Amino acid sequence: MLSFIQSLIATNVLITLETVLGLIFAYFIFGVLLSLRNSNFNFSKLPQFVETSLVPYIGGLLVLALFSNANVELGALFFTIAATITAKFLADIVTKAGQLFNGLQIQSPVTVAKADVLPQPAPAQQEPVAQPAVNVSAEVTQ
Repeated sequence: MLSFIQSLIATNVLITLETVLGLIFAYFIFGVLLSLRNSNFNFSKLPQFVETSLVPYIGGLLVLALFSNANVELGALFFTIAATITAKFLADIVTKAGQLFNGLQIQSPVTVAKADVLPQPAPAQQEPVAQPAVNVSAEVTQ
């Protein structure tokens, strides 16, 4: 079956199609994780996601991928649409990842410090010196 699909679709078209499908799947996973984190996951909304996000993107790309070998213009259209869909889902994935990991503090396991710089001692605090009192009420004689 795989060899039949490969005979219908060029290798670069197949790789592009798999990449777009992978991004759509990652978008789906991040959406589910985000809704679980926010405690508003609703199993009944999954068919709506398939209807609104999967079918329009995947269906159109599959049709264009199948006919991209027959016509050069359809191949160019396929890659243009695939690039647009890739950009859209990458932006959405970054947004969802930011929302999912918002507030988490991730520390790097590696710390980088310069070895040639020694810590500077804190400047010593001096106590204020008492100033002599000045008599302002002295009268000036002429």
